[in-house]
Amino acid sequence: MTQGTHWLIQQGAYLVTCPKDIIEQMGSGLSWLPLGENETISAQDADVELPFADVLANVGDEVTPVDVVAERAGQPVPEVVGKLLDLELAGWIEAVPGGYVRLRRAGHVRRTHVLV
Repeated sequence: MTQGTHWLIQQGAYLVTCPKDIIEQMGSGLSWLPLGENETISAQDADVELPFADVLANVGDEVTPVDVVAERAGQPVPEVVGKLLDLELAGWIEAVPGGYVRLRRAGHVRRTHVLV
């Protein structure tokens, strides 16, 4: 009953219980600081660069499946999946049943966390 789990551990799997675990395993040294509930930050004031703008532009307010994002961006699905994960961890999009939805737009940005 534990063969599958043991095999994953042998392959170098890590226990992931939250997005921060992924960031720590990537060794990026990034950390998240919570903002107040009604606090906002302007992307222009913070000089925030849009990550993976080519992929982000293809995720809208409606649920957009991964394969549709990849097709619109003209990129392979495995490459887009990695970019979508980065965008999700940064708070630009959210994974929902059936795909992804955009959480915020460039310009005036409402964040629940700030990347430092």
